[in-house]
Amino acid sequence: MRSAMKLSYHLNKQDPCPLYLQLYQQIRLAIHQQQLQLGEKLPSKRQLCEFLQISQNTVESAYMQLQAEGYIESKARRGFFVSFQAELQFSSTKIYQNRPHFSPPNDIQYDLNPNYIDTQHFPFLRWQKCGRYILQKSQKHLLALGEKQGDLNLRSEIAHYLAASRGVYCEPEQIIIGAGIENCLQQLILLFNQRYPQRDFSYAMESHGYHSVEKILHSYQKQTIKLSLSADNYQLNIAELYQYQANVAYITPAHIYPFGTPISISQRQQLLEWANAAPDRYLIEDDYDSEFRYQGKPIPALQSLDVQEKVIYFGSFSKLFMPSLRTAFMVLPKSLLADYQQYCGFFNCSVSRFEQQRLAQFMQQGEFEKHIHRMRKIYRKKMALLCQLFQPYSHKIRYYGEHCGVYLLIELINEQRSVEHITQRAEQEKIKLYPVYFQQKCLFSLGFGNLTEQALESAVKKLITIFINQEETP
Repeated sequence: MRSAMKLSYHLNKQDPCPLYLQLYQQIRLAIHQQQLQLGEKLPSKRQLCEFLQISQNTVESAYMQLQAEGYIESKARRGFFVSFQAELQFSSTKIYQNRPHFSPPNDIQYDLNPNYIDTQHFPFLRWQKCGRYILQKSQKHLLALGEKQGDLNLRSEIAHYLAASRGVYCEPEQIIIGAGIENCLQQLILLFNQRYPQRDFSYAMESHGYHSVEKILHSYQKQTIKLSLSADNYQLNIAELYQYQANVAYITPAHIYPFGTPISISQRQQLLEWANAAPDRYLIEDDYDSEFRYQGKPIPALQSLDVQEKVIYFGSFSKLFMPSLRTAFMVLPKSLLADYQQYCGFFNCSVSRFEQQRLAQFMQQGEFEKHIHRMRKIYRKKMALLCQLFQPYSHKIRYYGEHCGVYLLIELINEQRSVEHITQRAEQEKIKLYPVYFQQKCLFSLGFGNLTEQALESAVKKLITIFINQEETP
């Protein structure tokens, strides 16, 4: 019975699947189903050739694959034997029982996510054209690993852009490219751990700062200080940096979330004075969307005021271009470069070289600058529309941050209903709202990046009905 089973394989010579692969799959299945037991001898290659009317090369290929994967073993002058005991290891069939049921999200028509960008006006053709040049055989050198801090031509383009647009003057050697701000921050934490091994650095950040930054700091077991905002002008409480003896402050000087206010020049000077007062103090400047300013020129970066090399500049292409590119960078002070190369020099750049080169081409051809100018005009029109729609209801609705960014912060004045209740009412109208919890205010961050002007107007009219028409407090 057992001998008959060993030769009961059936190969379909009309099947496009190679014969050796069919034989391999059938023997492997027999082992998993325990039709072939551990230590059991397999038919010889000659027996299978004669029984299945196939060549010896076909049998050899099947046996070699099974042997390579550990299903069978060869014993000199004795033949092939099963070396895998199925019931003690894993099953060949996947078990789908007891898996949680996936529920699709609600049917949301207007998603006011403040992190979304405008995808309608993305320059697909120009981006595609840059990609065609990169994906040629002449660019085969891009298949190999590049420079650890990122390809030099992209770092050079970033340096030119920063000097012209943000007042940040640096050398390409100071720039490190990474897959997102999170990647840059983790390298920086490692750098400080190694540079100051006797100090357990504490990190300060804005009270409503980037959540991923806070999670990363917690995962590295770093003491995290949340800097409060003043109730009158929504500026940072810098005294808390001294009070809690922080070493590193992670801030967004051009656009403090959620009120959208830039840090004043006097506060910028105070931040620099704090950093300069001790050798182990640094400022991380996250300049995530400073280009989208709609009144006057973009405010120069804090790094442009730094003469003591205490500011580490973070930049990203997520808001300016597209989040899925996953390309960010940091500009290190020259005083930290040697230590970075010593302690973090083993990191390979985490961004694909093909995407680095495509982005470098895009910037070199002036397309990135054109895109920024175009999007600034589009976002300015959307922001103006939002303010215009809310203006007649100023007795009930107050807004903040209308001069920059891709969201508008809305406050409902003297609101008796809970934030959660209003959010649920909006969902009933197929609108996704994003509440902001600050003191006792009723705040919502209305992102307009990926909505057309028509969709934005429709969404806001529905929201005004919810905001203005008071309901019975639940």
